[in-house]
Amino acid sequence: MGRAKIPTVIRRLGSRPLRLLALLAALGVAASHVYGAAVTALAIWQDNVTNTTPAGGRLPAWMLSVLASDELRRELPDDNAFFIGGNLESEACLDYHGLNSATAGPTVGFQHKFGLGAYVPTLRLDLAAGGIAATESARAGWSDKATLSLGQRFTEALRLDLTGEWSRTDTRDEIFANAATVLAAALACDLNDRWRLKAGVRWRNGGVVSYYRAQWTAWGWAPSGYGGYGGEYDYPDGRLVTTFDRPYLAYRLYADTLSYAVTLSPALGPNTALVFTGEFSVTENESVRYVNHLISAGVTHRF
Repeated sequence: MGRAKIPTVIRRLGSRPLRLLALLAALGVAASHVYGAAVTALAIWQDNVTNTTPAGGRLPAWMLSVLASDELRRELPDDNAFFIGGNLESEACLDYHGLNSATAGPTVGFQHKFGLGAYVPTLRLDLAAGGIAATESARAGWSDKATLSLGQRFTEALRLDLTGEWSRTDTRDEIFANAATVLAAALACDLNDRWRLKAGVRWRNGGVVSYYRAQWTAWGWAPSGYGGYGGEYDYPDGRLVTTFDRPYLAYRLYADTLSYAVTLSPALGPNTALVFTGEFSVTENESVRYVNHLISAGVTHRF
């Protein structure tokens, strides 16, 4: 597939997303506000951390993830609201420490509610920028993201959320940089006062990093088992990495990913719940197809 297109508003930010967010945040700091924060901690198992085919050297891995966010909300006239805040996202891979990373930065948002009451749609736009720290310096850099979401509650127990997301990541080594467009839909149902069930589907078009087990040949490093013409290897250039317990070649691909997820959340209290999720995804383009399975368990708390 081709490269994911980034909307003009994102391209124009260039290297200035933090300055823009800081300016917008300054406009709302002095206003009356409502404060909110949330923290989610997850243990994640996935069977294909290398994003490759079984022949390419698929590896499973355990990850620990922490997501934290806070925001100040200012009410505006005509059912509008303005938000400023910050996000922190960290991931630690227990099997391959080179995948460890943390991203932190400011966020701003604007929300419009189409009328009064709980059963009218709500439209929200969020802008975020962040610095990326990583165990492997080649993966460090900056990211920016724009998210447009539409939420509709149909009954007291049933809610639908539609999301469009445009993101870009710039890293020290361009092999790990990417841009992507995401469209997602999620339907949540409160089964009773304690249990919530959510099912979602997600489509992503953009850059992904795929790793193939490497072997040394007379012509240099090559993907394992990759043959060529006339006794020579004919393969695309990759980046040799030592992230895993054996040599791998990293490739940046542009592909579509279709994911399906189911989440079950039993509440432990008014602001705390357990989170259990199973996810299946398929990534493919004209020449590559691979599958990922993820299972996660954790806890989320709202302050």
